[in-house]
Amino acid sequence: MTTTNDLEMLDGVVLGGAHGIYDVYTDVGTLRCILRGKLRKAFARAQAQQAKPQPKFSERRARALSDPDFARRTERMEKHDSSQMALPTRLSVGDHVKVRRLPDGSGVIEEILPRQSELARKDAGSTERKAMQQTLLANLDQVAIVLAMAQPEPHFSFLDRYLAICEAASLHVLICMNKADLPHAAEVDEMIALYERLGYRVLRTSAQTGQGIEELRELLKEHTTLFTGPSGVGKSSLVNALEPGMALRTGLVSDATGKGRHTTTGSRLYPLSAGGWLADSAGIRALATWNIEPEDLAHCFVEFRPYLGQCEFSDCAHIDEEGCAIRQAVQDGTIDERRYRSYVRMYLNEER
Repeated sequence: MTTTNDLEMLDGVVLGGAHGIYDVYTDVGTLRCILRGKLRKAFARAQAQQAKPQPKFSERRARALSDPDFARRTERMEKHDSSQMALPTRLSVGDHVKVRRLPDGSGVIEEILPRQSELARKDAGSTERKAMQQTLLANLDQVAIVLAMAQPEPHFSFLDRYLAICEAASLHVLICMNKADLPHAAEVDEMIALYERLGYRVLRTSAQTGQGIEELRELLKEHTTLFTGPSGVGKSSLVNALEPGMALRTGLVSDATGKGRHTTTGSRLYPLSAGGWLADSAGIRALATWNIEPEDLAHCFVEFRPYLGQCEFSDCAHIDEEGCAIRQAVQDGTIDERRYRSYVRMYLNEER
């Protein structure tokens, strides 16, 4: 008789799942798995006792200003939390797990390992008092944002929005300016130079000529990368240039995937032959700037950071206040005015 201890234990990565059944990638292939009963019960308890209401950013800041010891304790806690996250309270695409393979070829998820990172948003319908987090992707460490040099012309306000989201989630960003073989406006080169000055890696790519493809392949290797961008920019062509037939075979960058939905249904990881993973963009459209607290938004614009804390008023929103160091930097030309306008639109929750 085969006992539980006799069955093979494997390391795995959750590729996708629905209704309590998960596809888990392992060294012996992809297994169809369920959660161990104890884990299901533990998840239910954790969700029922989800985190107590946290003080607002402004309240934390006021307390830190009046109590230096509190500020130091908070800094230590934040550093600890960023390097070693708590065990998840629900299973998500990208989670690393321990799986016990059963004789019939299926598996049971016995353990969920701590996450290194996550891309999360508030659950739809959650309130400020009890904000439940919904993880879109776990252990994501990179986002490749694809725009076109032309046809369609790039919307840099879209890029600014996504860059802010990635900064809030501490995710590394690659900016892919695709269709580099097409004639384009001089402004596009000027904007590329701006983002490079801000420290972002910008690749000029073309699936038609092969420009930048090998460099992009190397930058994706051994990373878990979300591949996203607006429709028409050539995401499918890029994916197929990296992995022939992958976009058509998997529907990885279908413009219909996740569009208009506020769930992560359909989110999935796909292995790259050179190593690493590509994540589809299901659910990424559900991300909105309200995921970033207004008080935190300025920190998500990297060029604002040297001026934070220098405004005349400690609660400055950098919109129309007197004595604002950021507005002064815009007037002085050290902060790009177009980027500042993106910040104002996002702060006021206005669409482009």
